[in-house]
Amino acid sequence: MKLIKFIIPVLFSVTLLFSCVKKDNTIYESTDNMVAAAKAEICTMGMEELKALIDNHTEIQIVDCREDYDFMLGHISGSIHIPRGLLEFSGKLSNRRIKTLVIGNEMGSGALAVQSLKLLKYSDCHMLDFSWFDWEATYPELVEQGMGEKAPVTVKKEASGGGCGD
Repeated sequence: MKLIKFIIPVLFSVTLLFSCVKKDNTIYESTDNMVAAAKAEICTMGMEELKALIDNHTEIQIVDCREDYDFMLGHISGSIHIPRGLLEFSGKLSNRRIKTLVIGNEMGSGALAVQSLKLLKYSDCHMLDFSWFDWEATYPELVEQGMGEKAPVTVKKEASGGGCGD
């Protein structure tokens, strides 16, 4: 009798726990359908909203998930370059609590990136819903070129006498 009183609550708890787990077995007919589904689940932000955040010095992180070549030709000043295929494995992002904005390519990489970041518990994620070319034309002063990474500084060692008795 004592065993039954113990087993019933345990079984109930296990059943409740597994019923709360999100199981998504969706199969998409095309990439376009997958991107459309992602866009339906995420928040977006327009160009003017981003500019206002920058002007107000709001703490944000901008993730540019376009490919290296596109990023090198031009990107939003201060953005972090993480190609879409490497996003989940990158160590470049660490603060999940600040507003994270993602810009991608015209094929929908930004929507998929935001969806992935949400699954990784980034709490305030938005896709930048405008064309890179529109940003570049409207705010050229907020555009950088290159990879954005500086060459490592090497420290020149002083020659020492070394050895015994020097």
